[in-house]
Amino acid sequence: MDLMTTGEQDEIAGTVASFLANRLPVASGGTTQAVSPFEIDPGVWQECAGLGWLALGLSEEAGGVGYGLAEEIMLFRELGRGVAPGPFLPGVLGAHLAAAAGDFGLASEIASGETRVALGSPIGLASVGDTVTAELSVVHTDGATLVLVCDDTASALVPAGECDIEPIDPVDGFITTGRTRVDAVASVAWADNAKAQIFEHGLVLAAASAAGVAEAAVAVAVGYAGLRVQFGKPIGVNQAIKHWCADMAVRADGAFAQVCYAAVAVRDRLPGAAVEAAIAKYFADEAARLNSEGAVQIHGAMGFTSQATPYRFVYRAHLLARCLASRAGLLDRVIGER
Repeated sequence: MDLMTTGEQDEIAGTVASFLANRLPVASGGTTQAVSPFEIDPGVWQECAGLGWLALGLSEEAGGVGYGLAEEIMLFRELGRGVAPGPFLPGVLGAHLAAAAGDFGLASEIASGETRVALGSPIGLASVGDTVTAELSVVHTDGATLVLVCDDTASALVPAGECDIEPIDPVDGFITTGRTRVDAVASVAWADNAKAQIFEHGLVLAAASAAGVAEAAVAVAVGYAGLRVQFGKPIGVNQAIKHWCADMAVRADGAFAQVCYAAVAVRDRLPGAAVEAAIAKYFADEAARLNSEGAVQIHGAMGFTSQATPYRFVYRAHLLARCLASRAGLLDRVIGER
């Protein structure tokens, strides 16, 4: 199995990274976007959709670009590195679900950015199918007309207007968040896991974003360690800092390696693909959490303030770790298969 990236995949990653650096740069200076009432500027969102980001892995029959999960993880890795706002994860998954359910019109609407999708992660037991009953933690609520709910049995899109989502104060102020309880809400489109592995697909994409967060935290920490001077020398010359950064780099590399393997396993429906996806999500979440915490520590006292950027990675790691499946839920899936 060749897990090396291709020239096309590298070009996708480079294009996404360049766009994010110019249009959605990582910024410090507060926990909320005071400059805009939107999670992501509508014009920028349409630009992203116009570049085919939401349709990257969709089949051409469904109006997509025709790539696959291997290319999608390159996109989501960069979205994680840039801690980009916007409902990219539920948008991509929602388009895949609509296509799997045979509603190519809805898939096209979602992929074009016209119809926005929020992500509802079940808290506790859930019933997902032609109707949905569950308590949900919902992210990317801004402008959403549909909510994607999925677990390892089935996935469904339900109207956001029927979910009565109550906004809550988000940890990551760049992502609109809410809670709700839905009871027997009819699905707009749905598919069981045997037909469309939306849940595993989502675990891999979320893991790719978390791996990107872990990598970005390393870059920020190493950059600061080379600039901050104490006693006439950069703090990076100290062994404690060197070893810390090295551990962070190894952790990030390992996380993305597992993401790559899980992407191939899910794409090709290999035996144990569901477990590999859960491992990827767990490992990447841990890498994002530990590396972002390390970046805060290496920045010293200012690392605990919003005047520096490490807090952005801490908050995004926290949010990603609670999307789709909790840490305990992921461990249950892994241990239950051993």
